[in-house]
Amino acid sequence: MRAIRDLVTADEVTSERVLSAARVKARHDMALADAFAIATSHAYGAVLLTGDPEVLAADGPWKVEDLRAPAAPA
Repeated sequence: MRAIRDLVTADEVTSERVLSAARVKARHDMALADAFAIATSHAYGAVLLTGDPEVLAADGPWKVEDLRAPAAPA
């Protein structure tokens, strides 16, 4: 865990991020934590890696990748 902690930087919660997560939550049936994950990944232009059906079913301008999908052959 120590090695991982050294590689991770916590993201600050800003009022902008809270409002973005609230907008996602208001439009989609999902947990607030999922809405924050979407808002944060979208803010960074990152792909959200998830297997959560609620997140995968939500339609928005964010990018998600389904971790439940089988890997492509090499």
